[in-house]
Amino acid sequence: MSKKRRLLIFAIITVIGVTFALYNALNGFNYTHSKDWNFDSYQNNTLPTDYAAFQLDSPPGLWMVKSDDSAPSQPNVLASLPATNSSGYHMQIMPDSPVISDASISVKIKILPGNTAEQAGLVVRFMDPSHYFVLVLDPTNNRISLCKSDTEFLICSYEAHAQISVGEWHTLEATISSQGIGGWLDGTEIIKANNQYYLTGQVGLWTKDNTEAYFDDLSINY
Repeated sequence: MSKKRRLLIFAIITVIGVTFALYNALNGFNYTHSKDWNFDSYQNNTLPTDYAAFQLDSPPGLWMVKSDDSAPSQPNVLASLPATNSSGYHMQIMPDSPVISDASISVKIKILPGNTAEQAGLVVRFMDPSHYFVLVLDPTNNRISLCKSDTEFLICSYEAHAQISVGEWHTLEATISSQGIGGWLDGTEIIKANNQYYLTGQVGLWTKDNTEAYFDDLSINY
C-alpha cells in the first residue's frame, strides 16, 4: 500500500472517529441542573435594571419586555427593537446565566418583517464582548450559521440551508460540549461543529443591525 493511500485511509478513519465522538458528546450527556426564562413576571414595556446592565453594543431602550398575543408562553416576550443608529449587532446576556461548559440550550425566536437584513440568534460560550459563539438565523438567505467572535470580528465558519419564515416562531437549540457545538432548528439538526474554542461561558440573545425580533422560553439544561 502506498504512503499516499495509507495517509488517505488514516484521514478518513480520523474524521469518522471525530464525528462519532462529537455525536456522542453532543447527544449523550446527562444534565443535572436547569434554568429557565419566560419573561412573564415583568411589566409590559419595561426592562429590569439587571437586564439593562447586561446589554452590549446597544443604545438604551433597544431591549424591552413586551406583551405579545402569539407568545409561546403568555403574556410576555423579550423584544429586541429596531435601531436606526446601529453598531452592527446587539446582545442581551442573561444577567443570571450560569457559566456552563456542557449544556443543552433552547429558545423560541420570532423575527419580524422589516428590512432585507433580518438576523437573530442565540449566544453561547460568552466570555466577554469579543469572545463568544452565536447561532444565527438568517431568513433572507434561508440560512443558519455558527459564528465565532474573535477580537470584535464575527467569523461564520459553519453554515447550512434552513427554511426560516419571518413573522413565525421557530425553536433554536444549541448543544455544547468539550467536543464542539451542535445546532437544531425546529427539532432538526442543522449544524455539527467540532470546535474547542471558548469552552465555557454564559448564554445570551443576539440581533443584527435594525432587526426586530422576539424571544421567549429560553432554557438551559446543564
